[in-house]
Amino acid sequence: MPTVMPAVATPPESAVAPAPRRAALRVCMIHHSDFHVDSRIQRQARALAERGDEVHLVCLSADAELACGDGRIIVHRAGREKASGGAAGYLGGYAHFVAAAFMKVAALDRRLRFDLVEAHNMPDAVAFAGLAPRLRGVPLILNVHDTFPELFATRFGRSASHPAVRAVILEERGSAAIAQHVITVTDVFRERLELRGVGRGRITVVMNSPDEGLFGPQRQPRPLPQGRPVRILYHGGLAPRFGVDVLLEAVAALGSGVELRVCGTGDDDRVRIIALAERLNGAGARIDVAPAAVALAAIPAELERADLGVVPTLRDDFTELLLPVKLLEYVHMGLPAIASRLPGIERHMGCRDIAFAEPGDAHSLAAAIRATLDDPAAALLRGASAAATLSRFSWARQRRRYLGLVDDLTAARTR
Repeated sequence: MPTVMPAVATPPESAVAPAPRRAALRVCMIHHSDFHVDSRIQRQARALAERGDEVHLVCLSADAELACGDGRIIVHRAGREKASGGAAGYLGGYAHFVAAAFMKVAALDRRLRFDLVEAHNMPDAVAFAGLAPRLRGVPLILNVHDTFPELFATRFGRSASHPAVRAVILEERGSAAIAQHVITVTDVFRERLELRGVGRGRITVVMNSPDEGLFGPQRQPRPLPQGRPVRILYHGGLAPRFGVDVLLEAVAALGSGVELRVCGTGDDDRVRIIALAERLNGAGARIDVAPAAVALAAIPAELERADLGVVPTLRDDFTELLLPVKLLEYVHMGLPAIASRLPGIERHMGCRDIAFAEPGDAHSLAAAIRATLDDPAAALLRGASAAATLSRFSWARQRRRYLGLVDDLTAARTR
């Protein structure tokens, strides 16, 4: 005979204990940048605050408090200017910020008792600004936006064997050693860090995907306009390595039929770009350079007015690793895109997704723009393919990964 199991009484619904609520976290983020133009900082801070956490930013921005979802973002100034000048001045500026941020974070932690500290490079040594809470057992994340040794070497023309570059490599390794976990932006970056023995086995990739909360849902690919000039947009850094000079020369070579809008960051480089634009406009080009940095909140409107996005980055040991977030934002907003042929980009997107030009070659870039304008049907097909590619690493997925990591690291500290 089959065994008859005794009936089990089901408790009434009112007797079932409710699931414990997640305790809100106090998170400190340290970064040597302006919160208002740093898309990665904004994206992650909002992800935390929207679910009810309290995020304290120690950075270059003026003190402020912003309501966000069920939580809030509080900005604390710990410096006023980006590091600049020669190699010594550059490193000295970073050292000054790390020292100021250390004092600020220690004072805040005595009063607020942070649950998590996240240090965003550059430099990697900004992790040491979170040492006070780290010493009392608070989890510390080092978030690697850029690989500092490659950037330093290419910016100042130093070889990999130069003592200053070796010192920066040691700084990167030591900064990761005091962190409990490392976050970076792509598998290309992860592989480069692990090759140097940095964070091996404790790196999570959180990609720089466009934030739907800021840009809205991903758009359908847009056809190029007919009967008016095509509006090309570039937004991002204006330093020489980003190739904006090359883009201006390419647009000038195309003549009528296109106009260019540049929304860049970097005041010293903006002077150079504006001077070049004025000279080319005098020869018949149609180039508009924003006179000041455009806040991240205003970038979606700039993208809505554009027809074509271009990423003209030059190639060096640093930029060949990059997957520029501006490229993903163009695709997210439905714009056909043209980019320099760089390994970091080709690792994620191919010729079916975007049109390529040779880095640093104004003639190649002008030809890629002209070919796109001459075959709008092909541009539309590439846009559809790029949209499908982007959906595989959407911010919704990256956000879940990021918040899951934060919760795993803080699980023992939450009530």
